[in-house]
Amino acid sequence: MNILSSILEIDLSLLQSARQIIPMQYASYVQIAGELIVIYAAILLISLWIYGVIKGDNSYKKIALSIFYTIVLVFIFYAIINLGIPKWRLGAMEIPWAIMPLIPHPADNSFPSGHALFTGALLFWIVAYFRKTSLIVATILIGLVTLVARVMGGVHYPGDIIWGLLIGIVCAYFLRHIVWFLILKTSDFLIKIASFIRL
Repeated sequence: MNILSSILEIDLSLLQSARQIIPMQYASYVQIAGELIVIYAAILLISLWIYGVIKGDNSYKKIALSIFYTIVLVFIFYAIINLGIPKWRLGAMEIPWAIMPLIPHPADNSFPSGHALFTGALLFWIVAYFRKTSLIVATILIGLVTLVARVMGGVHYPGDIIWGLLIGIVCAYFLRHIVWFLILKTSDFLIKIASFIRL
């Protein structure tokens, strides 16, 4: 128990130090940085789908759907963890010092970070499908900017980020068979529907 207490104290100390780096007047920049991975993923999925339309190749649309399904399934798992685990430490919005978070965030468990899960799941599929160094590096860098901003913005402990990233990658790996099953059962139908509106 002493080891866990020590780890949590270090986690809290790192969060305090990180949060104090950014003054309140830069809150809007931190908020944007804290959502970059979501914006990046949306642009990537839309681009994949449009590229599939232009090329007349449904495989790109299926990749976009695979990534989307994985993110949805990972977030279901996130909700179960976040809501199912008792508040074993103070949530990000209940941190006991007089520092306002720079990023709006619900008063939840803060563990694990949803953005970190999102980043891990996205990174898994980028590596699995594309294996392009430039795309992998871009995903890692944008993910890091986002996750560091979440800590510096005062809404997540560093431990929330590290565990969230690992859980996101592991979940995406173990969910891949379910995702492939969903693609097999639904992708042709969804692609046909989209083709009616020329998408």
